[in-house]
Amino acid sequence: WPVARYLINSLLAVSGSVVIDLVLAIPAAYALSRYEFRGRDDIGFYILSTRMMAPAIVAVPIFFLFRQIGLLDSVFALMMVYAAINLSLVTWIIRSYMLDIPKELEDAARTDGAGDLTILREIIIPACLPGIITAAVIAAIFAINEFLFTLLIASTANAYTMSVALANFTGGSDGVIYNAIALVSFLAFVPILILVIAIQKHLSRGLTMGAVKG
Repeated sequence: WPVARYLINSLLAVSGSVVIDLVLAIPAAYALSRYEFRGRDDIGFYILSTRMMAPAIVAVPIFFLFRQIGLLDSVFALMMVYAAINLSLVTWIIRSYMLDIPKELEDAARTDGAGDLTILREIIIPACLPGIITAAVIAAIFAINEFLFTLLIASTANAYTMSVALANFTGGSDGVIYNAIALVSFLAFVPILILVIAIQKHLSRGLTMGAVKG
């Protein structure tokens, strides 16, 4: 069934991009929030500013790049593009939560001989877990709603996602196929709904953590 393939493609591309973002963003956010070096604030702002760039500016170069390396029309290419689009936002969100963690916790751990990796794994990540979950959910929502790069890279049904599938039911000789649009929209909505329900406790805490700061 084609819709099932589109759903699987969406889940693989979105979940893979979120994993890539977290693997790269957590160490980057830790470095930006804890290490003192020249130009740290400028680097942080530059990372965030890349999210403000119009996607159409880089759409054509990205298309030719993936075509050149043979990754065009693949879920892996979508995964990489989604990760690149949301990496700056995920890094910035996680960094803001890490800045709220008292440095005294790290100083105590260093006194006991813990290194940076141990501190990051045992103290920082558990302490800002709600923020990490919030960033992951936001990245997933942005990724599943991405249309321009998906349409550009997924040239055949082999790599179509739910967003492109929706567009296929809004034109052509059959006109607007409302029942198909309703079905695809529901199937695209269900995974995010299940994810939010499953982690709503951490998500609500992550969204309100900064609001209660006095």
